[in-house]
Amino acid sequence: MGLNKKTLIRLGSVAGILILGFFIMFVLASTEKHSNKRDVEPEVRLVETQFVNFEDLVLEIEGNGVIESKKTLNVISEANGPVLFAKNDLKDGTFVKNGELILEIDSREVENDLYTMRSEFINSLALVLPEIKIEDPESYGKWSNYFYNLDIHETIPELPAISGSQEKIKLSTRSVFSKYYSVKNQEILLSKYKISAPFTGYIKSNGIVEGSFVSKGSHLFTLSDAVNVEIAVPLLIDEVNLINFSTPPIVKIFPDNHEGEVIYGKIYRKETLLNRNSQTLNAYVSFTNGNLNSFFLPGNYVKVKIEGRLFENVAKIPRHVVDNEQFVYTMEDGKLARRKVELVAIQGNDAVIKYTGNDDMNIITTILQKPLIGMPVKSANESIELNEEVPDLNNSEGLSKAN
Repeated sequence: MGLNKKTLIRLGSVAGILILGFFIMFVLASTEKHSNKRDVEPEVRLVETQFVNFEDLVLEIEGNGVIESKKTLNVISEANGPVLFAKNDLKDGTFVKNGELILEIDSREVENDLYTMRSEFINSLALVLPEIKIEDPESYGKWSNYFYNLDIHETIPELPAISGSQEKIKLSTRSVFSKYYSVKNQEILLSKYKISAPFTGYIKSNGIVEGSFVSKGSHLFTLSDAVNVEIAVPLLIDEVNLINFSTPPIVKIFPDNHEGEVIYGKIYRKETLLNRNSQTLNAYVSFTNGNLNSFFLPGNYVKVKIEGRLFENVAKIPRHVVDNEQFVYTMEDGKLARRKVELVAIQGNDAVIKYTGNDDMNIITTILQKPLIGMPVKSANESIELNEEVPDLNNSEGLSKAN
């Protein structure tokens, strides 16, 4: 039984579809094989780099501290009596200059006793002069000259030198020596009734008003030097070892957040006992605030930069590029490399390293994720420089440069 025409057409269509399907599968299989054979280029990592410059470098050690007076004097009364004068009632913060009168106590009684003692001394000397004139004419000249220059209202001068035993006997007989030293003691006592500033500074006191009574042994005030000051700067042992103390190191001092205000000092002493808790030593920076700049008065918090030792052939690099094993990543011939460095010091965000023997050392400052030694890298710094040199062809100026 033969097939009709319609059935033959259907069979032919099915066969054509199968043949077309096999052809398409063949083409796709050929394309996949060709794709698998294609080489994949490795990814080039873009990084920031920095060339290392080795040179001689004087390190600066940073620290901080609070300004304190080098001299603080607690003044105790050595006299009794009513107060005749007290500057600004000796209130806290009163400023006084060197030599200025601060406090005066009524000394009339002591002063009268002094005049009496001086008179007695002069009388004793007057009685002995005739005897010296007769028995020792050579000594008479110096003693008569001393006697005529005496003034009951002035401080008694030092006694002339004794030249012989006879002279000493005659003076002792008339109690010249004992009366002389009684006068000197009374003069010292009188000086206690006036208190002047031994240096320029500020007073700290509960206050003493004029007319009040002070007694011997009572605390009057505390005087703090405002001109000669110092700073105790705690330093770690590693930082101390970076400073040459053979000559007083120079220190730059500036207030916190006011680096425009700078004053210079020196380190003249340091502690030798290590603080157990902080593991630091105090170095004392001394300086003079002659102009009484308010930024450098006692009590101010300041920062300091201490001049350290000179290191030859070293370089500063970013601290974060040095790992815990003292290695850094470098770019060499377009590939990532890893090099050992030797640390000299860590200063803030910088690390100071010794000369590595490579004058063209190009370190990578980018923090790399999963770095592979030998992988291709490209410097972003070089890319920026190249982009700056390439003319912009979209404008007339760039076209003229290109032409």
